[in-house]
Parts: sequence; structure tokens; C-alpha cells
Amino acid sequence: MNHVFNSWRIVFEKKRYAALSVVIALVFYLANVLLTNAGNLSSLYPSLGFFGTAKAFFFMSLGFYNLIAWHSFISLIIISLLLGMLFSLLLFKTNYLKDSSSKKFGVFGSVGIFLGVLAPGCAACGIGLLSVLGIGAATIAFLPSSGGRRSGTSPVPRWILGSSGTLVS
Repeated sequence: MNHVFNSWRIVFEKKRYAALSVVIALVFYLANVLLTNAGNLSSLYPSLGFFGTAKAFFFMSLGFYNLIAWHSFISLIIISLLLGMLFSLLLFKTNYLKDSSSKKFGVFGSVGIFLGVLAPGCAACGIGLLSVLGIGAATIAFLPSSGGRRSGTSPVPRWILGSSGTLVS
């Protein structure tokens, strides 16, 4: 465990990685504030204009902890910080590998890292940017049966479920 903290110290002693981490955490936090208050902000825009709406958005972001449950706010702060750290560590590792390797990074390697951040391969433990934004769950609604499997390989066999996908009583 000590080597993890040493690695973080090495990375975040460099000011650009620490700043990038804070900026990404702030952008993620502000995106959550914007998505939560989009309806309020769009109704304020006709009467307040751009600068008045921007001022309202600023105050909404400062008082966001009053709009959501306290545990959701704490989770949002933790996820924001961890997302910022993730991107900083990925950029550091990419730059470190590029500097230490005599080979050039190819396009496929860069695309692979980008896709790994968006949608990791581990469905049970991996959380990618697409999942954080809710795109993974949103696309399930467009699948047949809203994503529910009705085959014999399903964890809940078809004979337990009715034809509509609800439990048979």
C-alpha cells in the first residue's frame, strides 16, 4: 500500500498533473450541477439573460449540497476527485511510457487508452466515463424487452417469468 502513496506523490508533485486533476474534478462537478439544474436555468434565461443565468449557475454550484442528499453530495465530491486523479494518472503513465520507450506510440495505442477510459471491459467492477454519464444504462432501454434477457441462459429462467417479463404469481 505504501507504493501506491509513493506513486501518487511522484505524480502529483508535478504541478501540471495536480492542476489537471483539480480541473477535471471541477468540470465533472459543474457538469452534474448543470444536468441537475438544466430546467431551472433554461427557465431563468429569458428573464435574466446570459450573465444573470451564469450568475445563478455559479450560486447553484456553491449551494448544490442543499439541493441533493448529503450522501449524494459526498459521493459526488469523491467521484469527482477520483475521476480527476484517474485522468492525471493515465496521462502521466502515457507520457512516462512515451518518454521511456524508444518506440513511438501508435494511433491504435492512443485509441485503446481512450476507449479504456470510456468503457472498460470489466462489467462488474469497471466504471468508465460512459457509465458515469449514464449512457450505458440509457442504451438498455432501446434493446428488445428493455434489455431483459428471456433465454434459457438468463439467471432467472423464462419459466419463472411470464411472457411480459414480470414475475409469475
